[in-house]
Amino acid sequence: MKFTKRFLAILLAVLTAVSMCQPAFAVSARSAARQAPQINSSEDYEQLVQSARGRFYGNQFYGFLRLLRGFARMVFGQMLMPDRNFKVTIDPILEEYCALIAADSQLDIKRILTSLPETSKPAELIHRTFKFDTDAMRAELYKVRDKYNDEGLPGIAFVFYFMGVYFSVLEGCEVLAEPTGTEHEHQVKLIIRYQNGSTEELYPGIYINGETGQAYKPNGKGIIDLGYNCSVYDMLIYATVDAWMRQFGFCVWYDLLSDLAPNWMIHYATRRFKFDYGDREWMIQIWKGSYLITNGGEVGIYNREKEKNGSYYDCARDEDMLVMSLEVYNGREKIVSLPAQRHWWVNGFKLTKNIAAPAALTLRTSIEMKDEQMLDAFCKAIDREMHRDVTYTTEGLTVYLEWLSVNKP
Repeated sequence: MKFTKRFLAILLAVLTAVSMCQPAFAVSARSAARQAPQINSSEDYEQLVQSARGRFYGNQFYGFLRLLRGFARMVFGQMLMPDRNFKVTIDPILEEYCALIAADSQLDIKRILTSLPETSKPAELIHRTFKFDTDAMRAELYKVRDKYNDEGLPGIAFVFYFMGVYFSVLEGCEVLAEPTGTEHEHQVKLIIRYQNGSTEELYPGIYINGETGQAYKPNGKGIIDLGYNCSVYDMLIYATVDAWMRQFGFCVWYDLLSDLAPNWMIHYATRRFKFDYGDREWMIQIWKGSYLITNGGEVGIYNREKEKNGSYYDCARDEDMLVMSLEVYNGREKIVSLPAQRHWWVNGFKLTKNIAAPAALTLRTSIEMKDEQMLDAFCKAIDREMHRDVTYTTEGLTVYLEWLSVNKP
């Protein structure tokens, strides 16, 4: 009986993984399914807008944790993820922000943090077996972390930092909002407690302005250097100019790989407008759809030297950035609104309760060209785009685009 249970658990796990990580041959079928539907009346359009699906969070998140625990119990015969939760406490100031986000989007950050499973069992086993000084071990790993940070390799540095923290055997964590001395501004501070009684203070790089509702990091690289800031009051996530992604340019494989993801994770449509201007080949690309737990849109500016092969483009240099604005509507509701700003990748992702189909979203953007020659080249590129579902008007050097994707009555 035990063998049968474990076999069925493994089989179910494999089937679940296959359904989530779809094979490449499914891409063409899914891409066809993502094409904009035919809209013949206002009722059809409203039905499309109202057909949004619920997000994968809230009670589903906790159900997913229980499912993982059950799989581990049946497959390995023991509880690798114990029923007890990791000890996390959050101070009242941050609790207010968490409550605000939960009320508007059903994303309950406090409940998620306080429901994280205790995962220190392997670290405890290693510590009991080798009986090493966790504080000394952590200090040595931090030296390696600092070395890689100095070499400009923050990703590798984080791995050694994580190892130092985890193998020191965690006991709990306090999440605090510490005043910075600037009016209305707090910085998130973590106090990590270890089982040997020692503690460590950590500043992950999250600043919150209580007056504006902006969450950011002053160095311009986004909160925790992730490349994004967040407007808590607007439930909006948006990229900074100096986001780390700027170093990696763009190629069509990024979109193809995203197309492999399940629809409940990433589901967007995109259009590309390519033209020559000056001594470079240019591409302006727009996206709209759902991204993890958000709905939103993007406008990116890319270019490269002429006569380059392949689909790779560089992100626009500082001198090539353009003044752009962005609005995204879900039906008649405006969910994203970003004012005109000089950028290479203006985007906005709204925390929402439901997943919207890309065809239900309308993207509007204004882009100010450098001169008449660039304006003419870009407008011709829009006219050549094969889907013919992006309309535009011009005023001076500014192009105003609207992308409906459906024949809205």
